Formats: sequence, structure tokens, C-alpha cells
Amino acid sequence: MAKVYKACRICKRLTTEDVCPVHGEERTKPDWFGFLIINDVNSQIAQKADIREPGIYAIKVRS
Repeated sequence: MAKVYKACRICKRLTTEDVCPVHGEERTKPDWFGFLIINDVNSQIAQKADIREPGIYAIKVRS
């Protein structure tokens, strides 16, 4: 079965879990659009998106 990624509304981190691994009790949402894979937090894209940890992030999360 394929993995279903969900996004945290606060940090936009993508995960397969029902709660955000960073924000503990924040429920993740399956309704998100686009994604970024950040390996270097010093890159211009990471800085513009205000991302401070490597990972996979949604571009937009719908409430």
C-alpha cells in the first residue's frame, strides 16, 4: 500500500503520522499542495521558506 503523506499546519512538515513529530499534539492534514525537499538549511530556498531543519515540507496546507 502506498504511503499517504500529511502536513502539519504550523511547520508544514510532511509525515505519514497522524500527529506532527515536531509539534506533538498538532494533528496533520491530508489536504496540502506541492512539496520541498530541504537538505541544506542554508540554501536560499530554505531561508526564503523559513525552514531550519532538513526534511520534506508542503508548500501550502489547506485548513
